[in-house]
Amino acid sequence: MDLKYQVKKTMLKFGIIIQKKIPADDILDFIKRFRDKYEPIELIRVGGDGDGGYLLPNNLDSVSYCFSPGVDYTANFEAHLSKSFGIKSFMADASVQSPPMNDDNFLFTPKFLGSKTKDTFITLSDWILESLDGDTASKILQMDIEGSEYDVLTLESAEALAQFDSMIIEFHGLHNIFQRDFFRMVSAIFEKIFINFSICHVHPNNCRSVLQINGVDVPDVIEVTFLRNDLIEQFRTQDEILLPHRLDSKNVERLPDIQMPEMWWKQENSKK
Repeated sequence: MDLKYQVKKTMLKFGIIIQKKIPADDILDFIKRFRDKYEPIELIRVGGDGDGGYLLPNNLDSVSYCFSPGVDYTANFEAHLSKSFGIKSFMADASVQSPPMNDDNFLFTPKFLGSKTKDTFITLSDWILESLDGDTASKILQMDIEGSEYDVLTLESAEALAQFDSMIIEFHGLHNIFQRDFFRMVSAIFEKIFINFSICHVHPNNCRSVLQINGVDVPDVIEVTFLRNDLIEQFRTQDEILLPHRLDSKNVERLPDIQMPEMWWKQENSKK
């Protein structure tokens, strides 16, 4: 029996998994791709300061619906959408019985978003179909589901995601990007998104820190705002990309703030 296989099998019995580390050059290529897909867009803040507030393109006057999986202790984002723009928010979470506040524009389902529709789980595509029954009015996605975003985004097609004008997605556990399998998954997900979207904002969540390996800085949790490519020219600004954005706010007030490493967003020969 192959010795390497036997060692891996023995370690697996003890819950130890060994993966090959991705070369730093591959990580740098991913970061360059991320940086090259960053566009300067006019942004507004929705949801107030702190956790639950996000920056997104100033196109909400034309948006009818928001899909917001992951209901926590706050619904300030959805409440702001309702009060200021009349946007209906479809909210899903099987860990709670209802949203933390009442609003006529909140439509709640007690299910988790996942990679299949079964029992307390539902796919994003099925959720949209059940909620809108073919209504193609403009919509946005705000997804913070504590790591399950990878299940959802692995399953959904580029065409399914392109139903949204913009998407705010929180990516968790990016320290794993130095592991081969996770890196391949994340790279494939971002390339799928890049078919129809570009990045217009990124904000590191200070609930976690920045990891550095071989000179590469990777925030463990980031909030990324995407804008569909056909809308970019309409909302493009001539302002230079600068992070933190003037509208950014710490997620966790009691913890030190962290900044998005420049290698992720600052062009070497800045033309934006």
